[in-house]
Amino acid sequence: MARRLQYGGLNPEAFDQLKGKLQGLGLNLQQNNGSFKEKGVSGKYDYNPESEVLILDDVQVGFPASMMLNLDSLEQRMTEAVVQFGGRPQQA
Repeated sequence: MARRLQYGGLNPEAFDQLKGKLQGLGLNLQQNNGSFKEKGVSGKYDYNPESEVLILDDVQVGFPASMMLNLDSLEQRMTEAVVQFGGRPQQA
């Protein structure tokens, strides 16, 4: 089961800081949009610097990441990271 997450209030500077933090969760976001698939965590992302919105779509947790976390715990960690940099969860 995949999940869609949406966060608002992320200015470009905060998004750059967030990218560094998310690398620790196995998400390597290179540009403002694309996809990721690392260590069993996969999905697509789209960041709009004008509206300051980050959308993570089709987020899934598979092996080997599934041995340490599930989709709910990944979402919780990601939300904590976004809030740390001034963002906030939004209805997807």
